[in-house]
Amino acid sequence: MSAVDLHLHSDHSDGVLSPDALVAVLATHAIEFCALTDHDTVAGLDAFAQAAAHAGIATLPGIELSTDWRGKTLHVIALGIDPSAQVLTEAIRDRLTLRTQRAQQMAIKLDRAGLPGTAALQRFSQHGAPTRTHFARALVELGAAATLDTAFKRWLSQGQPGYVKTEWPSLTDTLSAITLCGGTAVLAHPLRYRLSAGQRRTLLADFKAQGGAAIEVVTGGAATHQIETATGLALRAGLEASQGSDCHDPSLPWQRPGRLAKLPSALVPVWHRFGFKGD
Repeated sequence: MSAVDLHLHSDHSDGVLSPDALVAVLATHAIEFCALTDHDTVAGLDAFAQAAAHAGIATLPGIELSTDWRGKTLHVIALGIDPSAQVLTEAIRDRLTLRTQRAQQMAIKLDRAGLPGTAALQRFSQHGAPTRTHFARALVELGAAATLDTAFKRWLSQGQPGYVKTEWPSLTDTLSAITLCGGTAVLAHPLRYRLSAGQRRTLLADFKAQGGAAIEVVTGGAATHQIETATGLALRAGLEASQGSDCHDPSLPWQRPGRLAKLPSALVPVWHRFGFKGD
């Protein structure tokens, strides 16, 4: 178990728990330092920080921003941000507009495929940051898919009937916005992207050259060989290391907060930048 978890989601994006309820779970898992990093929204940060302070848990304000690099969708976590910075407010506004447009297009495509797309959308139409996970959950609830995994594989992943490609803001613009709002940029789960080894090395070089600070080396459910691969990437690129469960639902064993392997000692933990020396 680890006392540091810098990748967490609440129901303000696609997590299942409110910020308060998430903090209650963190307290039972001996978390000491953490960050709420909802997708493209900071709406849950105040409630999360207040609940965490009451529980004696130190937090960083964070967000996970969707971005594009050479036609590939990536996720960049920003830690230690100023949530009220105008540049971040604009970056969030642009992404939420794209998310709303995408959700509407996905509903239409699912309807055309004989799925209850519009009915699914209506279940979360008031959500400020709609995601594919919301569609997956709704399809399960409506009986159109047996599990979330099935919903993604058969209907919502790339190449499937409900998938809609989104042109997110560029990595360059994303990293600039993070820097201008005082944040530290961390490339989330670098091994999940469909990239060749050469492309991944080029990505990390671009990421660092444009202000990126760290990559996630230890993620929820990561196998030993994946941690070793990510460690090598961080060392070769000269990047610091982060870790996080990417928890959306703590009832899933591989997403439990703090259930993380120890960060390899050869790496520099990104949380040292923020004065936390534990773990």
